[in-house]
Amino acid sequence: MTTTADTTPQISVENVTVEYRTRKGTVHAVTDVSLAVEEGTTLALVGESGCGKSSLGRAMLQLPRPTSGRVAVGQKDLTALSGASLKKARSIVQMVFQDPVSSLNPRRRVRDIVAEGLSVQGQAGGRAETRRLVDAAMESVGLDPEVVGDRRPAEFSGGQCQRIALARALVLQPEVLVCDEPVSALDVSVQAQILNLLEEMKAQYGLTMVFISHDLSVVHNIADRVAVMYLGTVCEVADTSDLYRAPAHPYTMLLISSAPTLGGTFADTLGGPPVEATSSELPSPLDPPSGCRFRTRCPLATEICATERPEMREIAPGHHVACHHPLQPAA
Repeated sequence: MTTTADTTPQISVENVTVEYRTRKGTVHAVTDVSLAVEEGTTLALVGESGCGKSSLGRAMLQLPRPTSGRVAVGQKDLTALSGASLKKARSIVQMVFQDPVSSLNPRRRVRDIVAEGLSVQGQAGGRAETRRLVDAAMESVGLDPEVVGDRRPAEFSGGQCQRIALARALVLQPEVLVCDEPVSALDVSVQAQILNLLEEMKAQYGLTMVFISHDLSVVHNIADRVAVMYLGTVCEVADTSDLYRAPAHPYTMLLISSAPTLGGTFADTLGGPPVEATSSELPSPLDPPSGCRFRTRCPLATEICATERPEMREIAPGHHVACHHPLQPAA
């Protein structure tokens, strides 16, 4: 856990494992991950496609339940709840999905889509009160309820649909918002608008956010802390500025040094030389490597990397890494 003993995180994940049974075997999507997100902050989950970041985000909402481990929001243990109790608890943690168009029911009017959560949670009062709450949510994300309320999702652009999806989440007044690649399907100009909107909503509603993304340029601008995932495990967690300036895990260095920016890449700002992977092939989550899962691609791997799984340890205040051979910051 990356939190202090005298602080209760807004959302905490303890030893969570997510596995999927398939005809070919068991997919080890998330393996023994522990994280904590402090109130009012944004934690980004980053990594290559297939690293388990979306599976971890969905496990936070029990969609589906993790195979093992614990997820808590404040003092409420979601993994200990079921049935009506779990449904009620889900109102405090909401999700915004990657594809804004397919996440909305194409047959329903926008006003009904936004109001659905109130109905499911039994929070809908009279018709006038429900309309007031729905209209307020739509207005907060920049939508005119009189213009869009009676229309259907197919009549809107991807950016507008993501605003509708965000209003649907915010109408329940959640404490935590999990955003799963919320701008990856949008044009670059629209991405900036949605990211700015998320920042505004975070301040307006007092939200704690988990932001899932593969785009390190986006993460650099929106996250307070970053957790780097590789093949179902978390290999490094740090404040955003520290991680981008002096990554300690070879995989983190590889990601950051290859991420494009307007001026080239982040490599120019790193405190050490870039790391080159020994292979471009990502191992199968059906049969992940023993020990450190990055060892088959890591230029620093030694025998211990194959025999012992590295434990997460703190190398600087708030900076944790799971690596037998962490990179040293440049002098």
